[in-house]
Amino acid sequence: MTEPVIRGVSYCLIHAPNLLVHYGTTPAMERRMHPDSAYLARLPQHLRSYADALAYPPNQTYLGRLRPDELARIPRPWYEHPVEGAEREARYGEMMPEDEFLALLRLVDTFDLVHLEAGFAAAMAERLAAHPLWAADAARLGPGKDLTELRRLLEEHAAPLYLGDRLVGVVRRAHEQDETLSSHVMLENLVTKASAVLGLKHLFAKTGVNPEDVEYIIECSEEACGDMNQRGGGNFAKAIGEMAGCVNATGSDTRSFCAGPTHALIEAAALIRAGVYRHVVVLAGGTPAKLGLNSRDHVAKGLPALEDVIGAFAIHLSADDYVSPRVRLDVVGRHKIGSGSSPQAVMEALVTEPLDRAGLKLTDVDRYGVEMQNPELTEPAGAGDVPQSNYKLIAALAVKRGEIGRAELPAFVAAHGMPGFAPTQGHIPSGVPVIGPVREAIMAGEIQRAMIIGKGSLFLGRMTNLFDGVSVLLERNPGKPAEEPVGAPGGPARQPARTAVGITLHGSELGEEEVLRGAEQAQRQWPDLEVVLIGTPGRPTALRHVDVPACDEPSCATAALTAEHRVMERLLASGELAAAVTLHYPFPIGVATVGRVVTPARGREMLIACTTGTAAADRVEAMVRSAVYGIAVARALGLSEPTVGVLNVEGAPQAERILEEMRQAGYPLRWAASRRADGGSLMRGNDVLTGEPDVLVTDSLTGNLLMKLLSAGATGGSYEATGYGYGPGVGPAQQQIVHIISRASGAPVIAGAIRYAGDMARGGLLQWKSAECAAAQAAGLDRLLAARHAAAGRAGAPPGGAAGTGGQGGAAPVSPPPAKVATAEIPGVEILQLEEAVTCLWAKGIYARSGMGCTGPVVLVADEDLDAARAALREAGFIG
Repeated sequence: MTEPVIRGVSYCLIHAPNLLVHYGTTPAMERRMHPDSAYLARLPQHLRSYADALAYPPNQTYLGRLRPDELARIPRPWYEHPVEGAEREARYGEMMPEDEFLALLRLVDTFDLVHLEAGFAAAMAERLAAHPLWAADAARLGPGKDLTELRRLLEEHAAPLYLGDRLVGVVRRAHEQDETLSSHVMLENLVTKASAVLGLKHLFAKTGVNPEDVEYIIECSEEACGDMNQRGGGNFAKAIGEMAGCVNATGSDTRSFCAGPTHALIEAAALIRAGVYRHVVVLAGGTPAKLGLNSRDHVAKGLPALEDVIGAFAIHLSADDYVSPRVRLDVVGRHKIGSGSSPQAVMEALVTEPLDRAGLKLTDVDRYGVEMQNPELTEPAGAGDVPQSNYKLIAALAVKRGEIGRAELPAFVAAHGMPGFAPTQGHIPSGVPVIGPVREAIMAGEIQRAMIIGKGSLFLGRMTNLFDGVSVLLERNPGKPAEEPVGAPGGPARQPARTAVGITLHGSELGEEEVLRGAEQAQRQWPDLEVVLIGTPGRPTALRHVDVPACDEPSCATAALTAEHRVMERLLASGELAAAVTLHYPFPIGVATVGRVVTPARGREMLIACTTGTAAADRVEAMVRSAVYGIAVARALGLSEPTVGVLNVEGAPQAERILEEMRQAGYPLRWAASRRADGGSLMRGNDVLTGEPDVLVTDSLTGNLLMKLLSAGATGGSYEATGYGYGPGVGPAQQQIVHIISRASGAPVIAGAIRYAGDMARGGLLQWKSAECAAAQAAGLDRLLAARHAAAGRAGAPPGGAAGTGGQGGAAPVSPPPAKVATAEIPGVEILQLEEAVTCLWAKGIYARSGMGCTGPVVLVADEDLDAARAALREAGFIG
């Protein structure tokens, strides 16, 4: 069990005055009921420029340029005191201009609903190409459409996108009759998705967390996506994570009006505490509906329309790092159904009751994060200063409980409160905006505790008159507890034994000196290892060595290496060495090596199974067995649930099917997902460069080639400069940890190979191998392979048909037709025939892809192709 902590945050804003005018609820209702009103006529003159909105002190506070205490010292009205030198990007994120954000809607649109005007699309592609988070995606904006086509789409009920009077794009409806998929609803949902993606990308950029490490995402906005049959079915969370590269994450949406984010924080912390996940992100985007919410009053009183920004945030929670603030799940407040709805009853349920359980006073909490609406947005509409009202109520409870005197009430508010600085978008200001600044204050030792309070008006949904609210306490991390000394209880402490790893000296094209340099580098870099040389070094060295009789003649080189292998095997058998590194080792059939590389796109480590050796004579069987061996190695490295992908080489679909059937039979295999648009566990070249899977399964020749390219590509191939070598031999007959390097492995790789070998010894590779092989057998490995060989024998074709043929012997590969938006589902195809069914449709000119529906695996086709696809699959015998 681990304590959950807040590892990092991001906050972003989008300046959106045109979305305010056209899609804010207040101006939209006014346009419907009173289209000639003075408010609508005057509204455009009260819109702010991007520069004015950027320099607005509350916005700079939300982004992290100012701290809340600094904002409190700026005179009001804040819009008359802009922040000098305000920049687009600050500590937590950025404020994006509206034109770029409209282009972002196109980038996050996966159903071809957003269309941009051609000139606008070209200009935005150039702008986004210069953006560090979107440069790789800018080309996906495409060429755009001319105005004639956009106007035609408007006649088909598309929602327009304007910049001033210029039509720059439209959002089409996703269904002709379904109101929940109308163009207006799709626009709102895409705004929520795009703003949340922006926040999530900034979280990764600001904190350095890898998208692949995120295991669960909780989206907690106030929007709901679905269709006429399930209006709030979701799932925003996975849709957002997909756009930010969170290939290993799943997720869900949490809704409770403004209280949703605090519910989500508690849920995330509880999942981590229970050990279900180690890395969870809580996030939300904003909506155009609440833009200009109080703008009628702002315009009437001569103020700028200050509610012109959309907010977004992302919060990373993880298992304890012994540094970041902890989330105390024993101090959680909840407004119960029977709590009552009076302000005092609400605050007692959310604040005093959980503190009482923990033995804490109200004064023990240094800062409270309540509903942090910017008062300059709410006061003109008569709603007052919302945060100050909440702080005064907490202070009044402290007076009532005798913790402070009545005269101390203003001082309590000043000391424990903060000025409101968040946009009025329901869930955006509700508690979570303060997490960034209080996290930094806690880690800096300025404060000890902070309480996050979220409240929600459930009655707005017309299902209940109840109120809602939850709270949770954040607290300074006490650090890592002192470790028990190693040794017998009560006895003298001793240092843990070092792991002895041997390395043979002969066989390198780069010479014995290069091997020696690598061995010495490993010893310097990792004192927990004891590097042992096998052979007699040609110069003095501090490393221990075991002599092997030397041979001075060139013809003796092979004999010398063989002699070193015999000594190495003896030392391994006796236990004097835990593992060894060597060259040219003759592994028996059935043993293959699992390489470990650093992928170039992200610096992410990846295992390649396999790189040398022969796991089996049959290509497909070899890949299946290599997958099992790769998983064993990954577990020995400490990856409890490694992701697996199969490189799309000859035989890959067949290997994937066998592994999937094993998974369904209970084998603990977790598929990776390709970065390409249609996903899947078959990996392509870009997936290799980005290191999408933890374990990449391929044949040994391809694996050997990949090892060479990834380790020696930067040096022209003659010197392997990065990585960990070709890995340990794994297979039923291999009962020692013997790790292979190549003749071109340089000192850095040799050092990495020694480290890798030591990791395998400490991680218990041999035990993991036995366990994985047993689990694979229990899931039917031998039975499935025997059935495959029998089927291949009946067909008169060798096992391992060409990739993409569906296993149909030597048939020519079938290329897919031009891609379409595929949302029509065809269920009933057996899981092992799913890809063959897709290929069958391709052969008939019908675009299709496989997917997973609510009822199980499905074939997805375009709506207009549904009848023809069903007929084709029925004719081919895939469905009844």
